[in-house]
Amino acid sequence: MDTTGKKIIKKALLKKLSLLNDQRTRYIFSLVQKKPMVHGLPHEVYRKCGKPNCKCARGELHGPYNALSVNRYGWHKIVMVKQADSGKIMKQARRYKYFQQTLARIRKIDKEIGETLEQIKAVATSSYP
Repeated sequence: MDTTGKKIIKKALLKKLSLLNDQRTRYIFSLVQKKPMVHGLPHEVYRKCGKPNCKCARGELHGPYNALSVNRYGWHKIVMVKQADSGKIMKQARRYKYFQQTLARIRKIDKEIGETLEQIKAVATSSYP
C-alpha cells in the first residue's frame, strides 16, 4: 500500500478512536454521580397464597410484589422488598441496573479501542529490510 493510502486509513482510524474515546468518557461520567445504589436487579414477583378457594388457585396470582434479583458468590436468589422501602429501594436497584449495563458498554468500547489501536499499529509499522 502506498503512503497516501496509509495516511487516509490512519486518519480514519484516528477519527474512530476519538469518537470511541468521547463516547467512553460520557459513559464514565454518567456513572460517577455518587447516587446510592442497592445490589440487585429490580424484579416483580407474583405469588400463590395456598388457600384452596382463592383466585390464585385458579391461576390469578397475587402481585406484583417488588423484589431484587441478587447474584452473590455464584448464588442467585430473589429478595423481597418491604412495601415501606419499595420506592427508594427499587429506584436504587434501577440505578444499579443502569450502572451494570453502562459498565458493559464501556468494556465493549475498551475492546474496540484496543482493536483500533492494533489496526493503527499495523498501518504505521513498516519492516526494516
